[in-house]
Amino acid sequence: MQFSMRIISKNFIENEIKNVGFSADYLEIGLNKHKFLSLKVENLRAVEANILKQTALSCSCDCAVHRNCIDCKVEHSDCILSGTISQLINVSKKLRVQPFSMSRLSDDILKQIICSKNFAKSKIMGILNLTSDSFSDGGEFLEFNAAFRHAELMIEQGAGIIDIGSESTRPKSLPVEEDIQAERILPVVEFLKKNHPDILLSVDTRSSKVANLVLEAGVDIINDVSGLKYDKNMAKTLCKYNCDVVIMHSRSTPYDMDDCCNYKNLVDDVYLELKKQCDYALGEGIKPERIIIDVGFGFAKNYEQNFELMARIEEFKSLGYRILAGVSRKRFLQECCGAKTPKDADEITALSSAYFALKGIDYIRVHNVEKSLSAIKFAQALR
Repeated sequence: MQFSMRIISKNFIENEIKNVGFSADYLEIGLNKHKFLSLKVENLRAVEANILKQTALSCSCDCAVHRNCIDCKVEHSDCILSGTISQLINVSKKLRVQPFSMSRLSDDILKQIICSKNFAKSKIMGILNLTSDSFSDGGEFLEFNAAFRHAELMIEQGAGIIDIGSESTRPKSLPVEEDIQAERILPVVEFLKKNHPDILLSVDTRSSKVANLVLEAGVDIINDVSGLKYDKNMAKTLCKYNCDVVIMHSRSTPYDMDDCCNYKNLVDDVYLELKKQCDYALGEGIKPERIIIDVGFGFAKNYEQNFELMARIEEFKSLGYRILAGVSRKRFLQECCGAKTPKDADEITALSSAYFALKGIDYIRVHNVEKSLSAIKFAQALR
């Protein structure tokens, strides 16, 4: 019989290597030689970029740098370093003995290799809006019994987390007074803590006063769409309770965020702005294992920008934190599928949920739990 040849899907390379009879004792080493990774290094000095490129070439990797690096006609250059994981480990080892910032770069390469291997089983966060003006379901759950019933429905359908918000963040929305937020949220928190103690509770608020009250009542997560920028006391409050926090990328406020979509390089800018807010949180005493990041779909992003962030969501694993993705019923999905109402976008939201599950995103925030859970189960069966 003649030999045959085919391409192997990257998600199944481990199984295929096992199937050929490769030694189990060297499986991890073997896998590192078959998994490819590209890393972007920003703002290296020209001399450092040249060192990185030559080191990469010596390890059979490649490194794209600015064309004028070679004669130092530019002061700085971004670099794209590419190779198998095994080759990148060798690059890291060689850089450790090089001058300038190469030792720190060596450490960062190893950290990114670890991040590239992180793959989460996605969990659903169900949205409970206790608002009068949310873009999707404003006013539907303001009455407490309606809120209780909807929360229990989402739990029955498979939500592991309920995210409770009482302040709309749709474009042109205005802040809601803290006392009103608390009056809406606390009865629901108390009901769920009593009747569903195993369900994690998240509260969507920018207010440290509201955060303090709900955390005292037993809430597990604070979801701050301002990325801790709106209330200067928020970080201290979160430290006090040692709770999880969602740090979302946003610009300005919901009222005028649609005027803030001017990015020089979308993914670079969102990444660095998120990193800045995470570094601020760490500086205030929030532990890294408590941080969850959200790229902020729909917040100061236009149609094309939202889809680019979706396509490149895996790149944000490089920050080293858990990731939450929330695109449910958002305007760009409605426009994509021609939905006449936000709820008409539940099918494309479910498709998005499946996509995020395939990418190993930790938390997926949705309105329609039932449809998204079915899509996530389908995606997980493919891996």
